[in-house]
Amino acid sequence: MSRRRSSPEVDLTPLIDVLFMLILFFVLTAAFVQGRLDVDLPSGQGEPLPAHPLVITVLADGSFLWAGENVGRDDLLARAREAKEAKRPLLLAGDREVPYGLVASLLDGLRREGIDEIGLALGGGEPLP
Repeated sequence: MSRRRSSPEVDLTPLIDVLFMLILFFVLTAAFVQGRLDVDLPSGQGEPLPAHPLVITVLADGSFLWAGENVGRDDLLARAREAKEAKRPLLLAGDREVPYGLVASLLDGLRREGIDEIGLALGGGEPLP
């Protein structure tokens, strides 16, 4: 009687499990990495400043200045609404280190308050008031 030799089989199930866990790890960690665009801001070839604009400054630490005074986001939006009613022009100036998402969320908040006309300050021009 001849014995049948069994050929060795490679079980790929543990390998597939490990690969799925690695893929899951990379997907989850990639989702939590904060994206940031490195943009060299354009220099001033824009229009001249309107007469007596109210300047909103976004600092690198995420805080806001309204005409040089440190204010919170809600207070800033309320003051911007009052400035719109008084027909005062608004100018947004941001530090080079500010993440774009912060500026975009501020612009979105201003838009929700009905403020669509906001000037953006460029570097290299005349100093802001």
